[in-house]
Amino acid sequence: MKEASQLASRSNVLPIKHGPRAYLYRIGESVSFDARGGYFRNPSDTFSVLAQLPPVADDLQYRIKSVNEPFQRVVAENQLKRVISAGE
Repeated sequence: MKEASQLASRSNVLPIKHGPRAYLYRIGESVSFDARGGYFRNPSDTFSVLAQLPPVADDLQYRIKSVNEPFQRVVAENQLKRVISAGE
């Protein structure tokens, strides 16, 4: 009888939710952008991270801007790569 109550209580156990993922890129950090097959005028541009945005589904989002473009972009974290300067 005790085993049945233990099994019943186990079925009511909720999965553990982990906290939010940490952002990989900081505001002000230089990154490159991979457009993943979309139209992209200047693939060699360096972008600056302007903001860390709330996630969409499980994808962390960022607002980025290049000095060579008059507009900002919203991109997923997996589209970015850290730019390493020569002094690092």
